[in-house]
Amino acid sequence: MLRNYIILAWRNILRSKVYSSINISGLSLGITCCLLLALYIQDEMAYDQHHERLGDLYRIYTHFDRDIGFGQSDIDGISPPIAPAVRAEVPEIEVAARYVDAGKQSLFIYGDKTFYESDGIVADSTLFDLLTYEFLEGNPHHALDDPNTVVINDHLAQKLFDDEPALNKLVQIDRQGAPVTFKVTGVIKDQKKSFQHINFVTSLSSDGLSRDLVSQELMDEWAGENFFGGLIRLAPGSDVKTVEAKMNAVLIKYGSEDMKALGFQKTLMLEPIRDVYLYSPIGRSPRIQYIYVIASIATFILVLACINFMNLSTARAGKRAAEIGIRKVMGAFRSTLIRHILGEAMVIVLLAIVISIMLVQLALPFFNYLTNKTISFNSGNVGYFAVALIILTVITGLLAGSYPAFYLSSFQPAQVLKGKLALSNNTGLLRRSLVIFQFLIAITLVSGMIIISRQLSYMQNKSLGFDAEAKIVLPLRTAEARGRYEGLRNELLKYEAVEKVSAARFMPGSRVFGDMIFYTEGGSMETGRTNFRNEVDQGYIELLDIPMVAGRTFTSNRKMESQNKVVINRASAKQYGYEPEEMLGKNLYFDWGKKYTFEVIGVMEDYHHISVREEIKPLIFVMPDTIGRYEVMVASLRSRGDFQKAVAGIEKIWKAQVDNTPFEYSFLDENVQKQYDDDRRVSSIITVFTCMAVLISCLGLYGLSTYMAERRFKEIGVRKVMGASVKQIVTLMSSEFIKLVLVALVLSVPLSWYLMDLWLQGFAYRISIDVLIFVYAGSIALIIALITVSFESLKAASANPLNALRNE
Repeated sequence: MLRNYIILAWRNILRSKVYSSINISGLSLGITCCLLLALYIQDEMAYDQHHERLGDLYRIYTHFDRDIGFGQSDIDGISPPIAPAVRAEVPEIEVAARYVDAGKQSLFIYGDKTFYESDGIVADSTLFDLLTYEFLEGNPHHALDDPNTVVINDHLAQKLFDDEPALNKLVQIDRQGAPVTFKVTGVIKDQKKSFQHINFVTSLSSDGLSRDLVSQELMDEWAGENFFGGLIRLAPGSDVKTVEAKMNAVLIKYGSEDMKALGFQKTLMLEPIRDVYLYSPIGRSPRIQYIYVIASIATFILVLACINFMNLSTARAGKRAAEIGIRKVMGAFRSTLIRHILGEAMVIVLLAIVISIMLVQLALPFFNYLTNKTISFNSGNVGYFAVALIILTVITGLLAGSYPAFYLSSFQPAQVLKGKLALSNNTGLLRRSLVIFQFLIAITLVSGMIIISRQLSYMQNKSLGFDAEAKIVLPLRTAEARGRYEGLRNELLKYEAVEKVSAARFMPGSRVFGDMIFYTEGGSMETGRTNFRNEVDQGYIELLDIPMVAGRTFTSNRKMESQNKVVINRASAKQYGYEPEEMLGKNLYFDWGKKYTFEVIGVMEDYHHISVREEIKPLIFVMPDTIGRYEVMVASLRSRGDFQKAVAGIEKIWKAQVDNTPFEYSFLDENVQKQYDDDRRVSSIITVFTCMAVLISCLGLYGLSTYMAERRFKEIGVRKVMGASVKQIVTLMSSEFIKLVLVALVLSVPLSWYLMDLWLQGFAYRISIDVLIFVYAGSIALIIALITVSFESLKAASANPLNALRNE
């Protein structure tokens, strides 16, 4: 039977080459897009699936009873003593581990090799009892037992030791302090698909940074210092709500006084590890939203391709009527005909699938560039790809072939063989409805593409409130570099290319990891307000050209300014209910053991420290009493021309001042723009696949216009003989399709408006939706449709009418 389906399908393909080519091309493009997007979704869904007992693994996060900044009341951190305490007092918790980000970059020193490495953490010895990583060397259960031990991934091992065994070798790691010697006790296979990518892990009991992290002062802190990550594994069958209640009982037992003193309450919550990457809303929008958008586009594209198949099959039903009639007269049951026509559709789909597999292979390099991924066919996704192919084949075959099968098999043989078959008006109505639906989807996608592109352009071009151009950022990653800051600053100011130099702990484009609750005169910590706190040097505000609304900035007198002077932004003044001028000279208070007083000496204008995506939050600048607090310095260039020459001069000065810290730099405006990388990638994906959706819609429209021109061939000849011009005939043939596109445009406006307004609500600063956007989207669809239809209409209208009439 399968052989019979293949033979008959092949005959039909050869009999109608144009329509078959359109069908196969449309299906091939649609299935290719679906497969590529399915691979993307599978890659995203694969995060953290490698951990054993994944269903029992949880991350502890903290919920505050107030907004702690950027519209968030949740953070993915806990206070230092919480994880070991709940492990000891909550019987359902089998294992607990803490970890702390080791900073953006750590300096590795081994022999003559010196380089920075990112994605490092400091962790408890139980980390690898919780998280599963493939150990190429060492024992996962004891690798971090001893002080000054480090586990590295295979890529870092290759960089350090080439092809030699790494186990028990000694390396030096400098993390903003004196270098510490670590023994390599494990090598893990690099696992990028994890919510916490790891290049190296050092034990929490080590020297250097770890000593500060486990100090008695921090271990007694139950309310603040919520920068530790906390992971636990529950006993099988444990009730999460019960465990959360017990954890919070432990928190109240030990930390109620601390929370009362700081003026807030917090609650410990559990989040499944398998949900962290895709579903967690903490600190960002959940990534699953992008997956929903991409899955919707994939579905729409496949539906468009199937609609093309259905439209062309039903449109050409008259040509197969005699075949169906003869088969029925010869005794074929309707069920047999349905299976036969569905079988033909399945053969065409299988042919399209084969072509799609080749197209996917060809398109993968471009797709990886577009999505910033490294997707390839491997043992991990071949099974998924095979299942996706089977599902696509069945769904597409049924979706594309079902209506033609039921429709064609319904023909009455007597009417067909007498030549009296009249195609149902319902068929024409359905065909027009499907064309409207196609362009409804296409115009909605084009509208979304335009709005997303405009929002991204708005964010990239909106004034940030400071000048980010021609600013070179120089990280101070080691104690040596921070100690030489003043010498570097003085030498750089002598360099003709440099205009200004200053420093800060947190530069724009990065989060401010520090906040405090301050209250004004007559208030208390309970009525205080949260302010983010950044430590800056003299001239920092002037270098970034942040406007001052009232008062002054910091002077060079560090001893005086570091005592209790602060500069706040307009948002900070507003939250206390004062105008900027009214805040000058007022005191802000903070209680922790004793009452601390800070005098407001200036109010600066609000500026976007992170990105335009997020609301501007209250911010306070202080000048620290020591230059060792600065983590980055920034130099403003006089000229915006030859940056390479300026960087070369700055590098020369750096190397003369700082012996053992490698020189590195970045440009501030580029750092800020990196905040929009995810949005740019999603915008690019939507743009490319929207164009594919429009192309597939036009393929179907071209097929229908070709069929209409063929069916009305004699009518066109008669009209031309009667004096109709080419323009009149083209207009006549095009008008029906143009009306359908206009109907689709009208229907798409409210749908697009609703969906895109929903999407824009995720941005604190956003564009307004203009009616012109839908006019542009409709015009694009209309022009493309007109070109598509007019091509075949013009061809038919230009033909010699004698060819159409010679048989009459």
